[in-house]
Amino acid sequence: MSRTLSAALLAVVLAPGFGCLQFNDPCQPLVDDPESIVGYLADDVFLDRVYTRHDNHVLGQLAADAFRHAEDSSKTPAELGIINGGALRAEGLCVTRTVLPKGPLKNGLLHEVLLFENAVVTVDLTEQQLVDMFEHSAEGLLREGQTIVSPTGAFLHVSEGTTVQVDCERPKGQRVVGLKVNERTVPLPPRADASIRYRVAMSDFLLQGGDNYGAIFKDAASDLSRNPVTARTEEGRATDTNLTEAWMRAKHATEAQALKEEGRVVFIHCARPGRPVVK
Repeated sequence: MSRTLSAALLAVVLAPGFGCLQFNDPCQPLVDDPESIVGYLADDVFLDRVYTRHDNHVLGQLAADAFRHAEDSSKTPAELGIINGGALRAEGLCVTRTVLPKGPLKNGLLHEVLLFENAVVTVDLTEQQLVDMFEHSAEGLLREGQTIVSPTGAFLHVSEGTTVQVDCERPKGQRVVGLKVNERTVPLPPRADASIRYRVAMSDFLLQGGDNYGAIFKDAASDLSRNPVTARTEEGRATDTNLTEAWMRAKHATEAQALKEEGRVVFIHCARPGRPVVK
């Protein structure tokens, strides 16, 4: 059974209430070296959907950083990497995990959280598309005082150097009140000039319209004028998980370099999930 097929099957069958599969293959490690340490976490990392889809999340930021830097050696590197919160999973392999404790992170666990093995594509977006993308990311966020239930997977985590300010008291479609991409201030509302472009790296799932981004990205994946480039390694096509693993090993390999969450999305008047204390 292929990794992609296994991941898709696991996402459905291992959802809460289904329990463990009754045959061996999907319960086997997804990598050859599941016990190897890829890096260190500075704090406990919570995997429930309220954390991955309605707040900043350290593994989402890690993946977004990895995507952004996937084409650094090319003539057209990305300014921004994004990953949807729905790409971060808690199901595991026959064991649902709600928290990863601070300290060493094993390769097998990282591959279980980033389960789907999507390709990563870097592409040019217009300023209007960029702002519309973040408006769609924010439209499912709840206002302060509301209970977070079943948040949408469309919420985006962003790479280093990018900040998004979101005001949840504003109407949907007008919630983004501040935006910087790689320290480049984006005017709001966006300019109508379609020649103004931002180079963004994301999974092919998103670029092809997953989580209802199709109306925003349209045909950017196949439009050669947008210069779409699929990330590759010497071994062949790179995936979101393998890129993230490599970035973790390169940047957070020791306790002194432990991965720590940053406030890249700034929430104004928005509901926020509480952080439990892990004993």
